[in-house]
Amino acid sequence: MKLANLFLNSTKKYFKFTLVLSLVFTAFLTFSQKPNIKNGVSYNLEAVFIGGQKNVLVKDKATLIFDTKNQTANCSNKCSFIDLKYCLKRNKFKFSSVIPAAAACPDHLVGIESDLKENLPKANRCKSIDKRLIFFNKKDTLLIFYEQ
Repeated sequence: MKLANLFLNSTKKYFKFTLVLSLVFTAFLTFSQKPNIKNGVSYNLEAVFIGGQKNVLVKDKATLIFDTKNQTANCSNKCSFIDLKYCLKRNKFKFSSVIPAAAACPDHLVGIESDLKENLPKANRCKSIDKRLIFFNKKDTLLIFYEQ
């Protein structure tokens, strides 16, 4: 009886250890995967997060196109554009330069332009889920773009 209990206890501990180890490994793989950013593909803006609040009124009001060979991107909001350079290592992502165009936007697009100029430099992680690119900072979601 004691031998059976000893066997059951050691089996439970082994199972718990194996379960925890597999969860840690799965989390590591998930967070260390490089996002699937496609060259020349147009990604439409789906949402902007300001102060943790999701703004979906901006949907389809901006596009983001990457040049993966030169590690540059162009973000356009119908009237203006922002040239970007980025660095990507695994899921660590950073726009190293954000250069807005000098052209002024009409009033109804100024807010979107300022949200993009504010949030793009804050992004330090990027994750691709389905056909979406999600940009994060250390604690919050900042921007969501989707592939057309």
